Amino acid sequence: DELRIYHNTEKGKKRRVCWALHFPPSAVPPVLLPALPSLFPRKAHAIYKSGRESEGGTDSGAAAAAMGIQGLLPQLKSIMAPIRVEDLRGQTVAVDTYSWLHKGALSCGDRLCKGIPTTRHIEYCMHRVNLLRHHGVKPILVFDGGFLPMKSEQEIKRARSRKENLERAREHEAAGNSRAAFDCYQKAVDITPKIALELIQVLKQEKVDYIVAPYEADAQMTFLSVNKLVDAVITEDSDLIPFGCSRIIFKMDKFGQGVEFQITRLEQNRELDLNGFTKQMLLEMCILSGCDYLPSLPGMGVKRAHALIQKLKSHEKVIKHLRYSAVSVPPQYEENFKKAIWAFQFQRVYDPATEDIVHLSGIPHDLSEDDFLGPWLPQAVVKGIALGEIDPLTKEPFEVLSVSFCAVLVRFLSSTRFFVSIYSSGKVMLVFSHMLY
Repeated sequence: DELRIYHNTEKGKKRRVCWALHFPPSAVPPVLLPALPSLFPRKAHAIYKSGRESEGGTDSGAAAAAMGIQGLLPQLKSIMAPIRVEDLRGQTVAVDTYSWLHKGALSCGDRLCKGIPTTRHIEYCMHRVNLLRHHGVKPILVFDGGFLPMKSEQEIKRARSRKENLERAREHEAAGNSRAAFDCYQKAVDITPKIALELIQVLKQEKVDYIVAPYEADAQMTFLSVNKLVDAVITEDSDLIPFGCSRIIFKMDKFGQGVEFQITRLEQNRELDLNGFTKQMLLEMCILSGCDYLPSLPGMGVKRAHALIQKLKSHEKVIKHLRYSAVSVPPQYEENFKKAIWAFQFQRVYDPATEDIVHLSGIPHDLSEDDFLGPWLPQAVVKGIALGEIDPLTKEPFEVLSVSFCAVLVRFLSSTRFFVSIYSSGKVMLVFSHMLY
């Protein structure tokens, strides 16, 4: 697992200098990340990025496909501000951990699907944890928990897609098409609670804070944000905007560079005129354009949803207008729309202060049947889930990984070295090593 980069230059006509960079793909120390672009000419650095991305650090592909409200982020581009990890020094951030695990799994999708032991996805996550910690940022890793009843259809579709991709991967592999097989394995990976548990064991050893949500990580991170338990949320999921997070960092890469959304900038947006938009109007616009809880109506995207909410102010009036306009609106659409609103506003989450399950915000008195927000769980169960001791799907205790396995994994992650070798005419070699800690 070494990545080698060569950049050749000529000095005069006889002498050629060759630079080589060697390191295990997931082991670049955080302290060296900001300096890497300046170490090599632009051409060599481009090769470095391309090669490194292919090892599973990519921000593209299946794991990084747009999540949440389709088309929303491009319509907020003008208020997205560049941000560096150094700007977060002294702050606490919640991290959408499953997005990291999915990206990390891109380099080892075949192994995960076949049940072959691998640590690449864990390395990927710990590398980013260490990047944050090196710069004085306290991460709280938030994991998804059980399935939300409102998303059962989505989960069925995703499971079917994973199964189909697994079958295709095996067919390609049998035919000797390893590249196509690998691509399909990437799409077939299911990040299960047991895979998450592997990372949790390392987090415990490294004394990194984490929470497993009773249901959705998005709602859990919103709870932490709204209650000022974190200063920002790191995610790739635009759902955090309608959830009501005030400060979100999207697209943070391995160098600690990303873009920042702040809800206070909404009225400065140029792509969509959001002057006069309340939080409720923004939420209803996002649901109308299509979300995980409710698919959009035919021909309805972010721009059209914005225009309708801007003009009519509420989803009730918009739905009434659409019905009069001969748009095909399913009979249960309005009721499901209200449930989607409530899922964004009142979903059940874990409160670290009371160590119990609570609603994201105060629930209306007239909402008697609320299992669609995530069924209530006994305190002992929800606390066990939050601590990573109980499987959020089965509600049964995990068979905890052996201490020896955890010790070996942590020792492996802690001792990975970074090597820079400089060759001059094949005669001189200087080797520098830097420990992760």
